[in-house]
Amino acid sequence: MIRSPVWRRLRRRPRPVPTMRMEIQMRSHVLNIRSVALLLGLFCLLASSGMAGAAQSQEGLPADLVIDESAAPLSEQLTQMQTLHAAAVEQLPKGGILGGIRNAFGNGEERPVYASVGYLTLYPEKLRGALVEAEGIWKPTDDGGLLRSAGYEIRVEFAGGTQPTGFDAVGGPAGMPVTVIGRAETFEDTGILRADAIKPAGLLSGVRIGRIKELQEDWEGAVKAYQQAVSVQAYSARPMGAFARVRAGFLARRYLQDTKLAAKDLSQAWDLYTRKGNEELGYYIWVESPEGGWRPILARDAIEQPLDDLNSQNLAYRIVDLFTRVAGGNAGVGVLLMAIVLRLAIYPLTRKQLVSQRRMATIQPQIKELQKEYATDKQKFQEEFWALCKENDCNPLGGCLPMLVQMPILIFLYRGIRQYIVQFEGVHFLWVQNLASPDMLLLILYTISMVAFQKMAAKSQPTADPAQQQQQQMMAYMMPVMFFFFFQSFPAAFILYWLGSNIFYFGEQALYMRRRPSETDHPSGAAKKQSGFVNSMLDAAKRMGGAEEEQEEESAISYTERRKQEKSKRRGKKGR
Repeated sequence: MIRSPVWRRLRRRPRPVPTMRMEIQMRSHVLNIRSVALLLGLFCLLASSGMAGAAQSQEGLPADLVIDESAAPLSEQLTQMQTLHAAAVEQLPKGGILGGIRNAFGNGEERPVYASVGYLTLYPEKLRGALVEAEGIWKPTDDGGLLRSAGYEIRVEFAGGTQPTGFDAVGGPAGMPVTVIGRAETFEDTGILRADAIKPAGLLSGVRIGRIKELQEDWEGAVKAYQQAVSVQAYSARPMGAFARVRAGFLARRYLQDTKLAAKDLSQAWDLYTRKGNEELGYYIWVESPEGGWRPILARDAIEQPLDDLNSQNLAYRIVDLFTRVAGGNAGVGVLLMAIVLRLAIYPLTRKQLVSQRRMATIQPQIKELQKEYATDKQKFQEEFWALCKENDCNPLGGCLPMLVQMPILIFLYRGIRQYIVQFEGVHFLWVQNLASPDMLLLILYTISMVAFQKMAAKSQPTADPAQQQQQQMMAYMMPVMFFFFFQSFPAAFILYWLGSNIFYFGEQALYMRRRPSETDHPSGAAKKQSGFVNSMLDAAKRMGGAEEEQEEESAISYTERRKQEKSKRRGKKGR
């Protein structure tokens, strides 16, 4: 008998019948797996709900920014805030130049001064008797109300028959953002506002719109709401305006991934809330804490690192940083080094300007002669003037060329200095205490250098018209004075750059003027057929004068020879 292979015998072996004990063990394993899965799911659910609760936590926020979700649905509260904001903005003074003039002079009425609740609480004597405007969340009391803002509160009493207005659509002012206008008074070392008017607060209602949209996780809508809240000039310098602008930058960076928009908002916040303020308390904002909740922090401390991180990705920032590193980490020396390098880069154009200026100086006697000869014929003078310039290969408008070429580079470097502003903060250079802030003495020196620069440019662009000469002299002083007022808010680093550039230019001019004139400075011989702006002007002047028929004949001889022929003809006529 042939035995079957082993594998066949194994295959034929019957399966064991499961016992009761084995079934119980299998079921217990299944139950254990299901229990573990259930526990893991429950743990994930609790963890996610805890994270959501932390993200939506409002612990640590002042009353201005707390949105009570249990009071009413968020959609209903959003509608209320939008109604109050629209009513408040509608009551603002009209803009425009004429509106600004009317608002500045008014109609003889006293205009209120803005003061935060914190300032009125801590320094009641400083504004005693003044007509002030303050905003916060309204809490009614038996004899008036409490105005709460940024962790402070002040008692408000009604003057005469004053009553809140503009809150009918939201069911009254209780818990709403209000603006109180009234007299600041003191009582037992405590500030009191004697209210003349209580109306909706435009800035605070706009900020709360942004907060509600955050709770709704509408990040794009929150950014737009915060930006709209501070778009009104009257609101931009207020403490809650700082929170709105900084918060818009943070949300744009974190949720919208829009680094350009974030850098714009944070840069504007840096300019407004780190170097100037309208109160001694400074600008505090609230940021989310890693431990959960919110914490107050100075606007400067909250902005500087995120803003520098965003700007450090830009080319202009890296160029300024490169020069600073080359200067051994001295930012002031780095700025001056940038000015020198740029001046050296455009030296060929500067040399052309200086050559043209020297040639113009050599033909000044001939220009004065033409002025006398054609005092009554300006068109003929222009023809002869441009012919004389062509003969001597000089361009009276050449002084503008280096400035025009430098302007785009200047704008690019200014952008780099603005982006590097955090690194300039607190940096000393010579007498300048802070390269990130304006410096009056540096601005005065720059203005003086601009006057000298304008005078040199005017010398290289002589004109025969006395009115134009007077206009050039006026511009030599007017433009620097205009720059003086325009640049008063500019960082000292930028003014230092431009001052260094002007001083280096004066050095270039002094060295060039000390050297002996070369053949290129004083060209001789007949004028060659050339192209360029001067020759185009000459051809245009001839066409205007009707000299088309004589063009070929006049181009065959030099301007000097032609002038000699004309003089000899005039002498011959006089001899007859």
